[in-house]
Amino acid sequence: MLGPVRRILRTTDAAIASAYLSLVRERSALLCFLFHSLFADEQESEQNLVHPLQRTTVAQFRRFIAYYLRKGYQFIGVPELLAGLKPGGRYALITFDDGYFNNSRALPVLEEFKVPALFFISTDNVRRGRCFWWDVHWRETAGRGVGDDAIVRDGKFLKALRTEHIEDELSGRHGASAFTPRGDVDRPFTPQELREFSRNPYVQIGNHTAGHAILTNYPLEDAGRQIGDAQDALQEMTGQRPLAIAYPNGAHSDEIERLCGGLGLKCGFTVQPNKTSLPLELGSENAMRIGRFAPDAEDTMERQCLTFRSDLQMYGRLHAGYWQLKKLRRGLRHRRRSGACGGGLDAPHDDDEVQVALHSGGEHIRG
Repeated sequence: MLGPVRRILRTTDAAIASAYLSLVRERSALLCFLFHSLFADEQESEQNLVHPLQRTTVAQFRRFIAYYLRKGYQFIGVPELLAGLKPGGRYALITFDDGYFNNSRALPVLEEFKVPALFFISTDNVRRGRCFWWDVHWRETAGRGVGDDAIVRDGKFLKALRTEHIEDELSGRHGASAFTPRGDVDRPFTPQELREFSRNPYVQIGNHTAGHAILTNYPLEDAGRQIGDAQDALQEMTGQRPLAIAYPNGAHSDEIERLCGGLGLKCGFTVQPNKTSLPLELGSENAMRIGRFAPDAEDTMERQCLTFRSDLQMYGRLHAGYWQLKKLRRGLRHRRRSGACGGGLDAPHDDDEVQVALHSGGEHIRG
């Protein structure tokens, strides 16, 4: 699948959504949204300092919030989610993954509209002040003239590894200095900045593992250590012990969900683009597998927001079916391999040719 297929799906979904919402009353549900970086403007996003996923600007982020407020949505955070959402309402929850310093640009917008957001932090990058590996991979590889298809294939190879092995591989190729941030766009928060950021009343902090670990690549004991170490580090840096986790790359399993529950995490976020039906029962499977939509700059924000509200989405159905097949294949592999955390894999949010083609036109492999 290539970019034209994605564009056809998106155009069709938008037309269906417009017709559907004009005829059918919008049902009560929770819509969760996934962002990564925030750029000051489009010119900054084109500097290619970070992986070119989403490319959301501050202006686009403001339009996104304004759209859902106009449509009667209530923006919530983790406390409201855990307290229980009343059926009959329409709710939205904003999340950011990874821990980029550029996420601080969200604050004026959140304060303007008085809405909260949940920021999932990979703590090792914050503590070490190092670039995220997918940015290093994209920037350095593309800078050497390697084509997009080859970068995607190489990204698939890297994503089968543990984070420390990925970093070793990239350091061997490009030198350790490749992980030195170029500026405020590609760097993570510092511990001090994260502490100050977390004190804002519109900021909530979540767990994204210590090393942005693709948890199904790890034995259960090591996966638990990745989650637990991040819990401890975030409590130390912010004074908050998270109640929510976003699985890096969307990779999780039944065993990993149980690990999360044992470490005090009450809800888990995936990358499946779907609505969450209400009521949402805490402690249930659904509470540990909350889907998220990922707006990007490949289409107008308003048209994407319209599509996300619809219950009829070709992209979402194709995406879910594809990853159910991936889940089955991983379960079969798990039977032949001891000590791994497979069996229940959710979608890596931008890996593999099919996911890449559907979500971003076949050009992204972010971690």
